[in-house]
Amino acid sequence: MSNTRIYRYLATAIIYIALVASVFGFNIIRARTASPPTQPEPEKPSTVPINKPYFSLTTNRSYSPNETARLWASYQNIEYLDFRVYRINDPGKFFKQLDDPHEMGEKEKQEIAQGYGASTSLLERTHRLKTSLFGAVRDYVRAHVQKDHRETFNQKFRAEPPAERTPLNVADYARVPLLNPDQKVKDWREKLPALENDYDSRMIPLGKMDSGVYLIEGVNEGMRAYSIAIVTNLTMIEKTNRHGQVMVYIVDRKTGAPHEGVSVEVTNAKNTLADGKTDKSGIFKTEVKVPDKPETPPEDANPDETKSNPFLIMARERDNFVISDVDSFYFGGGGGEDDVLTGEDVTSYIYTDRPIYRPAQSVFFKGILRQWTTNGYKLLDSKNVNVTIEDPNNGKVFEKELPLSDRGTFSGQLDVGDEAPLGSYNITASIGEVRASGYFEVQEYKKPEFKVTVKAPQQFAAVGEKVKFAINANYFFGAPVTNADVHYYIYRQR
Repeated sequence: MSNTRIYRYLATAIIYIALVASVFGFNIIRARTASPPTQPEPEKPSTVPINKPYFSLTTNRSYSPNETARLWASYQNIEYLDFRVYRINDPGKFFKQLDDPHEMGEKEKQEIAQGYGASTSLLERTHRLKTSLFGAVRDYVRAHVQKDHRETFNQKFRAEPPAERTPLNVADYARVPLLNPDQKVKDWREKLPALENDYDSRMIPLGKMDSGVYLIEGVNEGMRAYSIAIVTNLTMIEKTNRHGQVMVYIVDRKTGAPHEGVSVEVTNAKNTLADGKTDKSGIFKTEVKVPDKPETPPEDANPDETKSNPFLIMARERDNFVISDVDSFYFGGGGGEDDVLTGEDVTSYIYTDRPIYRPAQSVFFKGILRQWTTNGYKLLDSKNVNVTIEDPNNGKVFEKELPLSDRGTFSGQLDVGDEAPLGSYNITASIGEVRASGYFEVQEYKKPEFKVTVKAPQQFAAVGEKVKFAINANYFFGAPVTNADVHYYIYRQR
């Protein structure tokens, strides 16, 4: 009896499937053979924008383990994104293999992806078949049901809850395989609300993560985008000069305490130029070969081909990692001998005996010049310096060659005229093409004749308490200032 009932159910199911298939095929044939309805020609087809689905990911700084790491997504015509976060085991190797530390493409993901090939599994093929069948049914319904009816049906029967994160399932991995399951730390699907304009972006919180470097992969259908999130307790400051000297200073990003023993590596064009560890002061010093000064590329040159490789400065202490890229122009664009004097090598300090002068007064000025070399500061190889002073109208009011002392200093005097223009005066000291500058002001002013003091009865006051202040004004010779108008202001500060 049970076998008869099973056969009857199977026969009924087969009949229904055959009936649905025949109706489905008949409607497809009719839709293809029927002449399409005439539609009005658009007035300006060339001006109708076609917004294709697009998205990109970016991060703009590093984060500490106590912070919530963030990612920004720019997108259009995208309803959701599948996010996968992978932990990079060797950040130094990863960044060295990148052509550009700010960009990642299909070939860069191979550092994370190890072992998954182009062959598809049974689960992947099944998912593709299901997706194709679903697409065919969806296209059929859209071709025969008006848009407003579909929207009404969706609002009534398929209303979605507010946007929230949902976990990914096995089918999502089958559609877009993981780069490396062993290095994945989290994944989720993020519903994306419609943006107000096409050039807006949305912040995606990544949550608190342990110290390390993470690769974030965003997926939507066949599109992918990548970004990097660095979580670290370290902060790095670097300084370079034209001679190829590099100084790196590494401290705790929260307390500012220097870190000793941090591994530092300087690379260029995927090659290691120098490496070492920081000392007790958190400082690492080294010297690298300075690149030749780049020639001006022709106007029709490809920017990608003429782009110079940046210098990468990377530091690592266990899971804490920091990186900075330094373009070649930070080294001054070329080398040179110590006896070749350039403006970048000269340190100057020019000052006057007062910051502000009145017309008909004398200005006394002095300057100190030093040249920076690989062995430290040294005196300039010159006996004289040309000094010019210009008024606010760029008129020269002083021009003279002054001697340099044995300590590399010079001094002079300028008598300001009775009708001298008011404003800022510029002092320029030059030796060949090297220039140093300072300035002073000429203003019509009077010295104050009295002094104003404000006293409060106590330093602190409780909230809601009334406080009285005493304001006193006295001439410098001791007599009080009487019948004077008083204007006072109260400012609040945290």
